[in-house]
Amino acid sequence: MSEIITPALVSLDEPLGTDKCAVIDALAARVAATGRASDGAALAADVWKREQTDETGLPGGIAIPHAKSPAVREATLAFARLAPGVDFGAPDGPADLVFLIAAPDTAAEEHLAVLSRLARAFMRDDFTAGLRAATSPDDVVALVQAAVSDEPTAAAAAPGAAAPGAAAADA
Repeated sequence: MSEIITPALVSLDEPLGTDKCAVIDALAARVAATGRASDGAALAADVWKREQTDETGLPGGIAIPHAKSPAVREATLAFARLAPGVDFGAPDGPADLVFLIAAPDTAAEEHLAVLSRLARAFMRDDFTAGLRAATSPDDVVALVQAAVSDEPTAAAAAPGAAAPGAAAADA
């Protein structure tokens, strides 16, 4: 399986529109442009339908619009850092960090796992500060992959954990 996010799925300070519908459309189009969805408009419609049910803005300038969609070929994260921010319904104002989670309509567990890992990462000030300070799409990809990876990072590994090669040798 390929990575859930790539530099082609990252937008840093590009004008994507002044409302959440335009931002969702732009991010869904980006997912389709990378071949991870068959139809960007269909993906955007599914995300928008979900957004109208329950807004996805979180405190701290964060939004996580998401949907399962038959248009999605593989689970994907698209990211935008917006300046200025856009209102996604958070009680404290607009979002400047937006993650679109696009999952195949058959991948409920994967979709929820990514959403859960991402939500936990947002509780860490170093993660959100890193996203706001990123100077390239590669910086964002590295931060996100470390946050949503199934693999523990070196800092998160338990003391005395086996070296990476040892785990592979045991498999």
